Amino acid sequence: MGQLQQKGFPLIGALFLAVGVFKVVQGDSWVVWIILGILFGGLGVISRRKGKQL
Repeated sequence: MGQLQQKGFPLIGALFLAVGVFKVVQGDSWVVWIILGILFGGLGVISRRKGKQL
């Protein structure tokens, strides 16, 4: 399971971040969705891409 978490895509976090961005566009409450996305590792996608470019 440890290798899956290290190599796997943080799908739940990315999903929550996508819902948060969608809610911002709609003008609804978005803060909770962005916080959940951060807590579940959605920002790991950004850092993962930076690590591959270096």
